[in-house]
Amino acid sequence: MGGSARGGRPRRVAAGWALVVLGCAAAAAPLPAQQADPGRPLGAGREPAPAASAVPGPGEIGRIRVGQTMRGVLEPGDQLMADSTFADVWELDGAAGEKLTIDVRSDEFDTFLQLLDPSGTKIGEDDDSGGDLNSRLTIVLPAAGRYRIVVNSAGHERRAGRYTLTVR
Repeated sequence: MGGSARGGRPRRVAAGWALVVLGCAAAAAPLPAQQADPGRPLGAGREPAPAASAVPGPGEIGRIRVGQTMRGVLEPGDQLMADSTFADVWELDGAAGEKLTIDVRSDEFDTFLQLLDPSGTKIGEDDDSGGDLNSRLTIVLPAAGRYRIVVNSAGHERRAGRYTLTVR
């Protein structure tokens, strides 16, 4: 869980996550300092993008598979964190014991990455382990299921910009 404060900005620390699972009741999870806006729960009313190759539009949930690199954009209309920063959500199907490395890279903003397990509990996060201002998380999945990758900008200022997400 890398990352440090730069330029006097506090490092974002999140202890859990509140997430609405489409088609189900809201997943119970401890609420963090960095949670979805209570007026607009993360993922609420949003349908996943239709195919793994589709780039999701503003606020849509994307899909990614192991071995893929996808493009995304943090922009107005995206999910909002409690601090009003933009966030994109990507779904990933994983197997128990599968080792993944997730990279988020951008030349336009300082990336921040979180991984939520199938119940919506945060199991990993990273700020700068990918070098420069990029995120990298290497993790062994504890169970089979649909995981969610949350791409956000570090800090508490709203940032927009393009990024790439790679899962290997």
